Order: sequence, then C-alpha cells, then structure tokens
Amino acid sequence: MTVKRVLIPTILLVLFIGLESGAGAENFEYNSHGRRDPFVPLVGSERPAVTKLADITSVEDIRLEGIVSGAGGDMGAMMNGEMMKVNDKVGDIVVKSITKAAVTLTIGGKEYQLKLPEEGGQK
Repeated sequence: MTVKRVLIPTILLVLFIGLESGAGAENFEYNSHGRRDPFVPLVGSERPAVTKLADITSVEDIRLEGIVSGAGGDMGAMMNGEMMKVNDKVGDIVVKSITKAAVTLTIGGKEYQLKLPEEGGQK
C-alpha cells in the first residue's frame, strides 16, 4: 500500500513536468514552398484565400499593395505580390491605367478601380 502512495504521485509529477517542459517548445510553422497547404480545407469558411492573380475571378480577391513610378514616368502596381504594368494581362485581369493613388483594371470585361489604402489603414 505504501508503494502505491509514493509511486502514483511520483508518476503524476513526472508526467506533469514532462507536459510543462513541452509547452515552451518552439511552434512548428508549415512552409509550403509555393504549394497548397494540405492541412487547410479546400471548402468551408476556413478555405485559403486566392492569392495568385491568374486564379482571381473577383475584385474582392485582389490586394493592391503598392504603386511605383519609374524614372521615365512608367507606373507599376504591386497586386497580390505580383508587379503589373499598364496593358499587362493575367488570367481575366487586364490593367487599364495606373495613377499615383489608384489602379483601373478589368476582370471579365467589367471595369474596377482599386485605390491605395491611406497611411494608417484603409478607408
């Protein structure tokens, strides 16, 4: 009986210490190397957002990240991590014009204007 009284709390203490030491371990982060994360569902509310411009079918999926101008006055726009110029076409997207504050493009024949977010957050 006394062995059980000592052994059981000792085992529980060892298990508890083992669990606590694992809590501070570095979190694992999946690196997809440009491929789809197999752990994210394809359907449902947790499906991954469309990121590549070639896959986009809706203006809501486009993120205008920045606008740049070259020395010759040529303008470029960074959208979803891809640099685009006027008249560039990717999938259904065609860039019509780029100004210092906005990009005009068409998706499937419909024209849209994306404005740069103002400093401090999007309005």
